[in-house]
Amino acid sequence: MRAMPLAIALFCLPSLAHAGAWTLDKGDAQVITSTIISSATKSFDANSDPTQDVTFRKTFTSVYTEYGWNDWLTLIAVPEYADATSWAPGRTTIEHAKDFAFSGGARLRLLNDAGVLSAQVMARSAGAFELDTSFDEKPGEELEVRALYGTHFELFGREGCFDAEIAQRWTTGGRPNETPLDLTLLYDIGWKTQAVVQSFNVISQGSGRPPFDHYRYHKLALAAVRPVWGDTSLEVGGFLSPAGQNALEEKGIFLAIWTKF
Repeated sequence: MRAMPLAIALFCLPSLAHAGAWTLDKGDAQVITSTIISSATKSFDANSDPTQDVTFRKTFTSVYTEYGWNDWLTLIAVPEYADATSWAPGRTTIEHAKDFAFSGGARLRLLNDAGVLSAQVMARSAGAFELDTSFDEKPGEELEVRALYGTHFELFGREGCFDAEIAQRWTTGGRPNETPLDLTLLYDIGWKTQAVVQSFNVISQGSGRPPFDHYRYHKLALAAVRPVWGDTSLEVGGFLSPAGQNALEEKGIFLAIWTKF
């Protein structure tokens, strides 16, 4: 009975979000290498209307690495690289930025009875960015504390899992602190394939220093995951931003390779 929750948990580690609530077994490791290509031609204004013309293109690559220190503590390391171009009204030139960042931390499993409840702490250096809220400044360092809950279920004779996460994110630089909320639903659709539906939401806690105003952004993602060889699986999907405030109306595609050791 122990193998089934672990197998389901491995498919609750989406490439666009932080890992799910589950921890790895002692000595196990997992690497998720993902690339996101996104763009935007509009941004949401202060009234949440997509009225502002912009030019935005971004390629974001990360290597999400986990290691099971023991059965209830998983260590995490994430190098990231971003290449982005942007333009907005009032600017005379198109900005081009390339940068690197590194995140590190750990996830601690607290309960493992009615689902899995975990706590996660991550620190992130300034550099490569996933921000949708400013074209004029790099984000500063981040410290994040996250609560995660995950459970697996059976529906119509097939397995699935649900993961919910909420976090407090403290930042340096001009950006305000943030509250992220991520939701993931995964379901086995047959043919060795899992469908993944995700919702990513970030709300700033007030405004930061100019040019950072109060912002929020919401993304919906749909993906499919399928094993390709051995302990390696391939994830392909896309996302869009259905709503936001002082944020990009961003859309994109992503690809991830998951390998378990």
